[in-house]
Amino acid sequence: MRILYASRGFGVHDERFLTALSNSNHEIFFLPVTSFTVPGLMLPVGVRQIHQPLDSGITAHTISSLLEKWKIDLVHAGPVNDVARVFAFSGFKPLISMSWGFDLLWDAERELLVWMAIKEALEHTSVFFCDAHSVESKAVQEYGFDPDRIVVFPWGVDQNLFFNYGTRSGRPTNESLRIFSNRAWEDQYGVDVLVDGLIRAGKTGMHFSAVLAGDGSMRADLQEKIKRSSIARQVKFVGRISQAELPEYYNDADIYISASHVDGSSLSLMEAMSCGTVPVVSDIASNKEWVEDGKSGYLFADGDSVHLASRLLALDKVRTSLPGLSRQAQLVAEERADWNKNQKIMLDGYDLAIRTFREQGI
Repeated sequence: MRILYASRGFGVHDERFLTALSNSNHEIFFLPVTSFTVPGLMLPVGVRQIHQPLDSGITAHTISSLLEKWKIDLVHAGPVNDVARVFAFSGFKPLISMSWGFDLLWDAERELLVWMAIKEALEHTSVFFCDAHSVESKAVQEYGFDPDRIVVFPWGVDQNLFFNYGTRSGRPTNESLRIFSNRAWEDQYGVDVLVDGLIRAGKTGMHFSAVLAGDGSMRADLQEKIKRSSIARQVKFVGRISQAELPEYYNDADIYISASHVDGSSLSLMEAMSCGTVPVVSDIASNKEWVEDGKSGYLFADGDSVHLASRLLALDKVRTSLPGLSRQAQLVAEERADWNKNQKIMLDGYDLAIRTFREQGI
């Protein structure tokens, strides 16, 4: 089968999807609608890019011509509101629309035009892919999508790369708590809540060291806020980290924090849990699919920096509980976040799309 994978650009997630597809029995093509590319990434061997994006964007007519030229059998496109929508307008079927989480859970909640674009795309979609049941519920309840045509699978992690090194076991229990976060410095990821929570914890006299990675529009202001605070010497900024380096950062930390206001199944959360890093995360629906409070990590009220600080203080006082939480987090990841297993669910979804098109014309 000749499959076209389409996305906004070429990022880490796109590389992982295309790598999995290149190892399948299908012929794989790639179409980015923008020129965005993460530096250092390369298309997997065997994947053919069929479009060079221009500043003017891409039209449904251009897409129709490309699909006909390359004799594409199936399209897998996302996010839903822009990439999948333009393929829906081309009239091509079977179309798999894939949510990236933020499209349905964040953007559509803030802009009516985005909500309408998603609605239009889903009306021409054969199968809907998503990575969390919170997104699935949204598609069914708000957009009326047929649940029998939804495939849910966490994007998962490479557990040959992300695993527990076992280095925490030798650390003294009176050592400062080590904290790590690598969410983008953007509003939707609650980095301002994270920063305020750390500052509040520091004001109590709690000893910790925090490594904050990533980049984004809020970075400069929030880093300046930390530098002017009492925890300035306890926080290190490391910028963007490559996938190859990430496991070491997770393994060096006791706790992983995400204050995100919106997520599907967060890849960084799954990576942290695979490495046995205890998650302390906001209590949004998608996070609660992965973290059982007090058993595989801790939850705090979304947007509440006071509650986040209290969680950190509580964990600091019961350091002996961390190994148990770490083991449980790792077990959850091993069972549900293995990309080698989950990519097979994706491939089964392609078969469902072909079958749906042949039997129902959708």
